[in-house]
Amino acid sequence: MTFRTCGPEDVLEVATIGRETYRQTFEGHYDADVMAKYLDHAFHPDTVANELGHPQSDFWLLETKGHVAGYLKMNRGLAQTEPQEEGGIEIERIYLLQQFQGQGFGRALFDKAMGFARASNSRFVWLGVWENNYRALEFYRSMGFEITGTHDFRMGEVVDTDYIMRLTLS
Repeated sequence: MTFRTCGPEDVLEVATIGRETYRQTFEGHYDADVMAKYLDHAFHPDTVANELGHPQSDFWLLETKGHVAGYLKMNRGLAQTEPQEEGGIEIERIYLLQQFQGQGFGRALFDKAMGFARASNSRFVWLGVWENNYRALEFYRSMGFEITGTHDFRMGEVVDTDYIMRLTLS
């Protein structure tokens, strides 16, 4: 497996992977129209191009045997999706296609994120996790993250609760 830093040329790849992994993970939890509208906006090539172009966001594609398995997106400073105290870095997305799950690739994406956070001299790492995503919650707890708050996540008219989870780096 290899990691490749994303650039503007990767817009369609990131949009496609993001759209598919999000659909695979949350499809049964939302009305089809709500899901379609969210995916059309969140993973539209223009939206992804803006995210890729933000100077305080970093993306990496995870590739294995000639296939893109997933990607990682991290945010610093003003790119973070929610204001934080200084010294933090956000893991916004660890997205892994279903056919690559259970093979250590998710852990590799997480390790890449933690390595980048440490190399960036961040004091802490934080992320948001949907309150009903029990698998992700358990994984992050096992890695030492703690719930420190909540925020609302909107999908059309649906408002869900995400837990804010944080890990202090030593």
